[in-house]
Amino acid sequence: MDDELDESSDSDDESEYNELPPFKRLTKAQLAKLSKEQKRAYFDELDYREKLFMKKQLKEEKRRRKILRKMAESAKDLPNDYNENLEEESGSATSVPTPDMALPSSFDSDNPTHRYRSLDNSNQWLVRPVLETHGWDHDVGYEGVNVERLFVVKDKIPVSFSGQVSKDKKESNLQMELASSIKHGAGKATSFVFDMQTAGKDMAYTLRSEVRFSSFRCNKTSAGVSVNVIGDALSAGLKFEDILLIRKRLKLVMSGGAMTNRGDVAYGGTLEATLRDKDYPLGRMLSTLGLSIMDWHGDLAMGCNLQTQFPIGRTTNMIARANLNNKGAGQVSLRLNSSEQLQIALVALVPVFQNIFKNNPFSSSQPMQ
Repeated sequence: MDDELDESSDSDDESEYNELPPFKRLTKAQLAKLSKEQKRAYFDELDYREKLFMKKQLKEEKRRRKILRKMAESAKDLPNDYNENLEEESGSATSVPTPDMALPSSFDSDNPTHRYRSLDNSNQWLVRPVLETHGWDHDVGYEGVNVERLFVVKDKIPVSFSGQVSKDKKESNLQMELASSIKHGAGKATSFVFDMQTAGKDMAYTLRSEVRFSSFRCNKTSAGVSVNVIGDALSAGLKFEDILLIRKRLKLVMSGGAMTNRGDVAYGGTLEATLRDKDYPLGRMLSTLGLSIMDWHGDLAMGCNLQTQFPIGRTTNMIARANLNNKGAGQVSLRLNSSEQLQIALVALVPVFQNIFKNNPFSSSQPMQ
């Protein structure tokens, strides 16, 4: 979603990167001979070149996605006879063996990967075994069967089906999902998902639908409903979400919803504001402020979360988090991570030794009897 809303990778730095003179990276021994000013100038030049290179890569990736999107749209205009010929040609392709499964660790010297090999042919039904990762040695090793297939209704509506069946001596489990998406035009789509799975001795049925549309290039809105049935319990809910991007750096996410079950209704909503770095997604500065509220049975719960991340040097980041709710409870945490200053990890030994000395029975002086 950020790729469609954000156009920060559409800069003109690609030509500038190509015009840069050759640059040779120095070794650690060569860096040790440089002065502080020379090191600072070297790392500044290195960071500048890395940012230009990353922007170039992002722009090429976005250009490639646009080409693929245009090819997909042009393929829809081809005659049906051409598509049928392609299907016949693909159907005549020979079967190839599938890659070997990664078997779990075993004390047995035998590695029976040949028992789980199969052929991948042109059949539209994809049937694969589900390997049990925690099985016994010399066991069959199959936990169930997985089935998948992709349909296309009226050459416009894609429908995907996936199911998995597993059974042992005591119980059997079934999982099935049927999903589809309909595109109404530029920036408008509706998705449907039907899910069925085993929940204990009952079956759980879930029907979800979501509508997404974009009124402006910097704004996306979605709304959805959900109905769930487990045994004789029926629950339903709805949600609304709006994403707004302001000048490519400030991102606002507003969402709200309600859930009902057996006559009880719960309401909730969130508001999240994210301030990105001016060189997003390359910059390392990021600040997020979130507000949440929930009302259930007249009990109002509110919370506030704040998180900020900023760089300290080239390889070190500081992450600060704080949260507070209307009950008066909160938490503050600081985290420092670095890819070079590994000695920072020694700070974690402080609470360990503190706990050891605190629980040491010989540390407290007791009167002799």
